[in-house]
Amino acid sequence: MRRACYDREIIQKIGPNPLQMQTDPPLDPLHVVEMGTQFGLGGITRHILGLSDWLQAHNHRVTLAGSADIWAGPDQQPDFLDLPTRYVSGDGGSIINRLRHTASAAWRLRRWLAGNPVDLIHCHESAPALVANLARTGRRIPVAVTYHGSEPERIAAFGRIAAKCDLVITPSHRSAEDLASIGNVPRDKLKVIGLGVSPPPEDSAEDIAQLRSELLGDGDRLIVTLARLLPQKGIDILIDCVARMKETHPGYRFVVAGDGPDEVQLHALAQQNGLGKHLHFIGRTDKPIRLLRAADMFLLTSRWEALPFTIAEAFQAGTPAVATACSGVVELIDDSVGAVVPIGDIDAICAAVADVLSDEGRRQTLAGNALKRSREDRFDPDWVHRQFEKTYYDLAGRQR
Repeated sequence: MRRACYDREIIQKIGPNPLQMQTDPPLDPLHVVEMGTQFGLGGITRHILGLSDWLQAHNHRVTLAGSADIWAGPDQQPDFLDLPTRYVSGDGGSIINRLRHTASAAWRLRRWLAGNPVDLIHCHESAPALVANLARTGRRIPVAVTYHGSEPERIAAFGRIAAKCDLVITPSHRSAEDLASIGNVPRDKLKVIGLGVSPPPEDSAEDIAQLRSELLGDGDRLIVTLARLLPQKGIDILIDCVARMKETHPGYRFVVAGDGPDEVQLHALAQQNGLGKHLHFIGRTDKPIRLLRAADMFLLTSRWEALPFTIAEAFQAGTPAVATACSGVVELIDDSVGAVVPIGDIDAICAAVADVLSDEGRRQTLAGNALKRSREDRFDPDWVHRQFEKTYYDLAGRQR
């Protein structure tokens, strides 16, 4: 299995102290299906794999199910259950084609369940939840679904699917409120559990300094964004910000790390705006923490989120963060570690970036506060994953 995964008072502690729990008698193991849409790059896959690795390390059996991709599939996990869930969602094209893949995925899962008793199915996103609910018809198998965020106009549709599940999990209280008020999910079915962030690797001062020098060039401030190149992440908004700030702050250098389906058009948009040395797309990175450590600030211009891993990673790197006010973002960032700005507000984004970077003493204070925040329980994967384990036992009606 792959590793890694990444969520004040947002998550309430449940049960005994984690240190006491470690000395409890061994628990009766569970068999859990962790079901995703597609196991490609991104925070959702990291969350699924990190949670799955933790569960297996604590003697539970985990079966991954969904559409195989670069981070998980039969090549990495021999018992991986390959299902066409990616084609149940937008990748399926026409409604008829998506319905056909929904029926196929549900039939395959139902056949597999007949020979593989499980305690519960945990779905991540609505497409797997739709499939799981169909596949468990007539069987007493609990289904939970996690809402990882969506554009506002899709919340109602998610809610209609989620309401048929036994439990709806989300990493932020703002998202939970959206699901209740917009998605009409019964409040007694909602549960907020964060996303644990694995401890970051060590980086030498020399490696960080070298990377910073390479990316900064002749500039004087380095602003980093880690994001898939998708409409959700608002990289076009970031490009508008860079176009404005290259005139007002010509020494700022912006770096976007990540790839995705909008790569070509975003590169072209940056070129049209004459951003040249002011904005660099460096593609996918396997050293995100080093990149964040080399930066003066982390910037996220998303249109929607639930609870972004990348902000927690910025905190781990001791890097202040400026981000748009998407659901859980406001539960992570305040003016002690950076700034939250309105979604799509170019003026506000530029002003916040300049404000953080204009006073190095204050920036250093924000950086220190960010590092302290990264050490809170809500970011500790062991603490967070124990909350999932307890939730699984409760949902399955099993004794711990």
